[in-house]
Amino acid sequence: MVSVIYMVLATGMFFFQDAYFEVGGMELSLKNPCALGILLLALLNLTATVRLDRLLVLSRHTAVQVLPCLVPLVFSAAVWVQARAETSAVLLGVTMVIPQLLSVLVAAATLYLFGSKGVWYCLGAMCAANLAGILLVVYEGGLGAFLEEFYIMLVTFTSETGPLMERLETHDLAFAFGPFLLYLLLYWKKHTRPALWLVLTLLFFTIGLKRIAVLAIVLGLLTAALIRLLSEKAARQTALCAAGAMMAASFLYIAGIRYGLFELLETQLGLDTKGRVLMFNNVKPYYDINIAFMGKGTGFERYVDWMTGIQSPAPLRPQSQIHNDFLRMYLNVGFFGYWAWIWSWLGVRLRYWFRCGGKDAGCLFLGICVYCFVLYATDNTVYYPYTMTACALVPMACRLEELAKDALEKRCSQWSESGGDGLGFRR
Repeated sequence: MVSVIYMVLATGMFFFQDAYFEVGGMELSLKNPCALGILLLALLNLTATVRLDRLLVLSRHTAVQVLPCLVPLVFSAAVWVQARAETSAVLLGVTMVIPQLLSVLVAAATLYLFGSKGVWYCLGAMCAANLAGILLVVYEGGLGAFLEEFYIMLVTFTSETGPLMERLETHDLAFAFGPFLLYLLLYWKKHTRPALWLVLTLLFFTIGLKRIAVLAIVLGLLTAALIRLLSEKAARQTALCAAGAMMAASFLYIAGIRYGLFELLETQLGLDTKGRVLMFNNVKPYYDINIAFMGKGTGFERYVDWMTGIQSPAPLRPQSQIHNDFLRMYLNVGFFGYWAWIWSWLGVRLRYWFRCGGKDAGCLFLGICVYCFVLYATDNTVYYPYTMTACALVPMACRLEELAKDALEKRCSQWSESGGDGLGFRR
């Protein structure tokens, strides 16, 4: 019964991305009640089952996974206080962070309900939501037209996309399949029915095909696979060195944009930057590359039309996006805030997964970070809730049962040594 309720809620959560309703004049996404329903389901299950072993491990996992969401909020709070920001600006920033936290909590709730098998329940719900969207498009546009557009999209590698395929081009869902692909490809022999899941994941990943996601998958897979060939200690040290290089590269990328990198790519190399030169030039007046830059606060980018550079007194929707999450984060939280965020996103969590989950979990997490690194450099992925759920769920599922058993045995041993009765009371 729990699995049926979960699948209904999770499928609805993934399907209703662009469905909204109003409460007191505030526009809310229909996916959020479904996500809250999953949390409620897990809470009710917790009161009935009290799986202490899973709870011990998932509480630690969740704390580590939400850290990169909370760090920008702390630095933004300092900016808001200093600038005496209006309540609306503060609420906008907070409401951007809440879906991130909700995504991680949904991942933890899924794993509490089903253990490591929660990966397949979540992936199954994603596939079901995609299938529902496809059937709806096929019903309205016709199977022949759908197949023709799908073929054209494949042979042109998304250079030509018809109206039916554009309706299925949900970036968040397409990107969310990436971590599951890495999980399947890296640990093929450890899964039940891996061929079935791989076919389904590849199919839906291809229908919502994003060229940058293909590159991101390849780089993430190669990085994780190569480092996994090393010994435990060498793999950890190499991964941390790679993380350091990625953090430095992200900052150099921001600095390069500030000092004309994309102008060089467009004028000297003749690359089509898709209007990024104009957009990044419009961003320049709002930030500096120096340690005194404190940032503008989370959510600031929604007040500016980046194709004109004109700031509005109220949030704009829809408006042009920056298409660079590293630059967006730097713009929002400043120099020190950015380094705190990038370290919490990559350095802190990578150390945790190698220490807690061993080489398998560490390499898998590094592969996911490389995947996200490519997306962050070119898109607006950091606030995508489905992608964040997948990125949190997959490493948290790695060796979950084994870690849960060890955690419970360790805690019981501690209780026994302290003279407790197993429930925390002394005899």
